Parts: sequence; C-alpha cells; structure tokens
Amino acid sequence: MIALSTMWMQLRHRTLADFCEAAQRLGFDFVELSHVVTLAQISELPAGYGPRVRVLHHPCPNPGGVPALSSLDAERHATAVAHAKQSLDWAARLGAGTVVLHLGEVAVDPRWENAVRARWLQGQRRGDAAPYEALLGTVLSQREAHAAPHRTATRRALDQLLPYAAQRNVVLAMESGEWFRALPSLPEAEALLAQYDDTLGLCIDTGHVTILERLGGPTLDQWLTLNPARLRALHLHDVRGLRDHLVPGNGTLDWPRLASLVPRHALLTCEFDWYYGEDELVAGRRLLADAGLGR
Repeated sequence: MIALSTMWMQLRHRTLADFCEAAQRLGFDFVELSHVVTLAQISELPAGYGPRVRVLHHPCPNPGGVPALSSLDAERHATAVAHAKQSLDWAARLGAGTVVLHLGEVAVDPRWENAVRARWLQGQRRGDAAPYEALLGTVLSQREAHAAPHRTATRRALDQLLPYAAQRNVVLAMESGEWFRALPSLPEAEALLAQYDDTLGLCIDTGHVTILERLGGPTLDQWLTLNPARLRALHLHDVRGLRDHLVPGNGTLDWPRLASLVPRHALLTCEFDWYYGEDELVAGRRLLADAGLGR
C-alpha cells in the first residue's frame, strides 16, 4: 500500500478532507501530511479521516519559520524541539505511527554547494574534472570541520524527542537530506541508529539521495542497504538531472531495482510536485505498482 503526500495539494485543495478524497479516488491508500499543512487545516480535519493519515512530516502543522533541530542557539533549539513535539502530538491524535524528521544541517556557506551544482550542470563530474573535484573536496572538508557541535545539538534534541515519541507509540524517521551540509550523512545515520533504539528509524528520500549520488555522494543502494530493519519510510519521486519530485516515468530512476532493495515493512509515500495532473499521478502510481512498489 502507498500514500500520497500533501505536497501535491498545493494550489489545488483548500481542505485536507478534499485532499484525502482525491488521493483515495486516484488509487492511494493513505496520505502523508507534510509541512505545507497549517494548524487551521489539520484542526479542521474531520475525525473520520484520521485512519487515512499514516505519516506526518515535521513540521506539521507548520506555522512558518520553525528553527532547525541542529541549531546552536539555545532558544531556537528549544523552539525546534517544541515544534517537533507538536508534530508528535498530532500524529498520536490522528493515529499516525510515524513522524518524518529533518535533523537540520551544518552551518556552512551554501554558496560552495551551489557552485558544485553549477559545475555539474556544465557537465563536470567527480573523477574527470579537477576543478569539480577540488570544489567538492572543499564542501566536504568544510562540513566536517563544522559538523561536531551540530551533531551534538541533534543528539540533544533526540534525547528529548525519542522518549516523548515512545510514550505516544510513534516512531521518528530521520530523513536523508538533499544537500551535503544536511544531517544526517550516511555515516551519521549509521551512528545514530546504533546509538538509539528502534523508536528512531530512517526515511530515505529517493530524490534527495539520487541528487547527492550524482554530485559524488553515497549511492541510493548504499542508503537502502544501510540498515533495512530500521528503514521505516521512503519518499518516492523521480529525478532528471538534479530536478526531483517528478512523477515516476519522467526521470531516470530504476524503479524495479529500487523495489528489490525495499523491505516490505517500509512505509511508501509518493512525494510528487503540485503541478502534475490527476492522470499523471495515476500513471505514476501504476508504474510503481508494476515495479513492485505499493501493490
């Protein structure tokens, strides 16, 4: 079974009830409420729709301006933890057993990573272009030089959030990020899964990981085989070049191969951009089913 993210409801559905009805009509079994959802929208969701909500994506509801859990500022860090707890409260209220969580990022100048992408778009690649190789090395070394305090901040957040989640029978699934500066990296995810119990799981975003793989980072296969038992959720969308959130069939991902690496217990969510039409979603849903995902 497979869910549809509220990413698709933007500029389309005013209420979550309308979105849930559309998702079901298009062949999706559940929905994932993401950070496009406001407090008013989630508060107005009729009780009968609760069983259709399988995952919440923090921050949900989103008041805007929510700080990162990796923040080094004490006040902002406390605010970030409070908003994550609010997402957990809503998940428990709706009966959703999973909250997907962004752990934050390392505070480095983003222009370095933007330059890596610019060189990639010019056709340069790791291993065959010295300027690209040097620039990527700078990005990775800067990240490592500044990462330690942000890792500590995310662990402080998890030390508060995981017991809170366990009390509500909710699993936290840390999501793979789209930037090298994002937390966690593959080794950081491995370390966190080893440190904490199975109240902490992993959410792999196929688009985020594929983009970083193309830029020279760990492969999608490496992420999928990191710890299959703790792979709680996947965000499914296709990628062409460095553009993601595409409906499957519009990019270059090998969906049958991906399906062969996905454990049956993983929760699948289609995270498609808002501009796709209903017929395109149905076709993408069918392609995933034919590949062995979400039958």
